[in-house]
Amino acid sequence: MPQRLYPPARPQSIGAILDTAFQIFGVSLLRVLPYGILLALSARLADLYNLASGRGIGRLARHDLQWWLLYLFSVVLQVLLWAALLLRQRAVAQDEHSSMRTELTLALRRLPALFGMLALGLLAVAGGMLCLVVPGVYLGGAFAMAQPALVLEGRRPLDALKFSVQLVRGSWWRTVLIFVVATIIVFVFYVLAIVILGILYQFTRRADVAIVGATAVVLISTLSVFSFPFIGATMLAVFGDLQARHAAVTNPQA
Repeated sequence: MPQRLYPPARPQSIGAILDTAFQIFGVSLLRVLPYGILLALSARLADLYNLASGRGIGRLARHDLQWWLLYLFSVVLQVLLWAALLLRQRAVAQDEHSSMRTELTLALRRLPALFGMLALGLLAVAGGMLCLVVPGVYLGGAFAMAQPALVLEGRRPLDALKFSVQLVRGSWWRTVLIFVVATIIVFVFYVLAIVILGILYQFTRRADVAIVGATAVVLISTLSVFSFPFIGATMLAVFGDLQARHAAVTNPQA
């Protein structure tokens, strides 16, 4: 890799941040692909169980204890794998070597703190939503960098949330805009998948809904394999830029 993509030497424009995100995504894709595959599979565990049980995908099995246990397990697994993916992408962006064992061990150690931070963040956002909505929306954007702050820097839950607010302060709109653009890019591919599934459903003449459902799980999971690393690369690029901006403000002579 010709240069370290993270952290940037100086603050970047929105276009430069997105370009950095695409670069991190490109150079890290093969190395984070195992995490992308595992994340995609763990996100679909409940749907796979539904298909095996004769239910449609996306259905909530309210009275099925096994479904709820599997769902909770999938949530924990996704949080763990997401943290490990961020650690792997940072290592690649810094042109450093990192092993899956090291990443998963570190992610596992920070798993309780991650859930504590997520709980605190959700409570704060929910409270803000009850206060005329706007405070909740603002906090949702202000907490966007809490996960990388905790996972990559080892900050405690409350400290990670506070640090995220400090980083995003003054850059809330641009931070939200970048994630909106990244979400739209991912959304376009999912829309194409839905169109393909609609065409397939028409061609089967509704003869075998199970086959269409299984195909939907496979197609959406395949897209997730790539969308998870892309969102991770975007988060890393934004986090690096906000860190550079924060450093420029707190230490302008550096």
